[in-house]
This record gives sequence, structure tokens and C-alpha cells, in this order.
Amino acid sequence: MEKDYFSYNDGVGVIPEGSFRISASQISRFFDKTSEWYHEFLLGEKGFSGNTATELGNCVHAAAEMYAETKDIDRAALLSHVNSLAGKEDVDINIIKDQYPPMVEALVNQYLVRNVPTHTEEFIWKEVLPGIGVGGSCDAYDETTGTIIDYKTTSSKTPPTSFYRAYYFQLMTYAWVYREMGRPVNKLKLVYVTRNETGRVSEKTGKPLKDYPSIVHTVDHIVTESDFDIINGCIHTIANSVKLWNEQPELRFALAQDWRLYEKPKPRLFV
Repeated sequence: MEKDYFSYNDGVGVIPEGSFRISASQISRFFDKTSEWYHEFLLGEKGFSGNTATELGNCVHAAAEMYAETKDIDRAALLSHVNSLAGKEDVDINIIKDQYPPMVEALVNQYLVRNVPTHTEEFIWKEVLPGIGVGGSCDAYDETTGTIIDYKTTSSKTPPTSFYRAYYFQLMTYAWVYREMGRPVNKLKLVYVTRNETGRVSEKTGKPLKDYPSIVHTVDHIVTESDFDIINGCIHTIANSVKLWNEQPELRFALAQDWRLYEKPKPRLFV
């Protein structure tokens, strides 16, 4: 059976059955969108299910994993996957078909040919409190240099030059888990791949617009002890909040910042 490069690794076989996972990619949302975080991850309400941009990113991530493991790209598998998305809400497969080939070529030729990681899409996990842990599937990790790598696709013609808050928390969570596993961590690296904006024509003038072919841009962050102190505090705060949610339901309205979850005291027959 051929490997499925497109499905998310959810940690089956790594996470103990029944454990609650604090997702590395959602750490920042706990602090920035607290009520939304509780409703999605502890009340089971439906969250974001993807769109054209995320599915395009999934294709580029799959190609990166293919190349890291085989030094080749299975283009037939990529096309088959994109075609399978036809009819999915908020997904335009024509945009994906137009964009993923030049973006994949850019990622391979401008970055991966010289920077093949030692590990790719490795699911890592660390229990923080009994039945509560943190982890996720890390895009790439180079054990020889202690570098945690994350591939990001962007529609910006000028990719970012610094870490966004959410990406910092995500990669630092992987850094925390890897260090807890006894593996080296020295650097975080974002590898941005821009969309291919070529052959465009102005709707107003009918003249050709400037071309912006896909490029790869990297952003590095050297990890310090201060970084580990910050993420350690974040992880333990979330883990203990989940513990409170489970053990003291009367506090859920306060934890989730939602009065609708307030439970009125039950009537007492005797004092």
C-alpha cells in the first residue's frame, strides 16, 4: 500500500487512548481566542475545515515530505489528490492546479535540494499532566543542527521577515517536546513559499502586469532559555486549565469566558 502523504498524522499509536492533546498549532488560540478554543476543543463544536489556501498548503507540504523521503515528487499522486477535492466547500481546485506545480518546483530547487531534513512529519508527544499532553506532527526536524522547520505557503508577494506570534508558539511547542525527548534544539526555521503570480494582465489597461514567480524565503529564530521558559509556562497553563475544566465543571463558564456555560447551583433539600 502506498503511503498517504495528504492525511494529517493524528498521533494514533503515539498518544495513549483517552488522552487529551494540546495541539501545537493551536497554542496561540488559547490565549488570543479563548472562548473559541474551549468551544472547539472541549465542547466539540465544529471549527475551521479548510479552504483553497489550506488545501494548497497541504499539497506543498506533501511534496516536501515526498522529496525528503524519496528525492522525488509523485506528481500523479498530487494531481489525483487535487481532483479529489472537487466540490469541497470553499475550495477552488483550479487555483490549486495552477499554483502547486511552480510552488513545489520552487521549494525543491531553491531549498530542499540543499536542505534535506533528518526527520519529516514526525508525530511527537509529551504528557504534561495525567491524561493531558502536548504535541503534533512536525513538518521537518534536522537532528544534526537541532533545527525545527515549518513550511508555510503565502499569497504575499513579499514574504514576512519575522515570526508571527502563532508560528512562534507552534514551533516552540515542538522545540519543548523535542527537548523533553532529549533531542537537540537550537533553531526554529520558517520556510515560506510564495504563490506564482505570472502572466497576469491588468483588467483596466489590458497591459501585462509585473511577474512575481514563486520564491522561497526563510526566517530563522535562535532558541534561548527565555523562549523555553515562555513556552513551558504556556503549556502548563493550558494543561492545568483543561484539568480544571474536567474536575470542576462549575468553573467552565469562567474558563471559557462564556456565561452560557454557567451552571446554577442545584437546589438543596436540607441545610
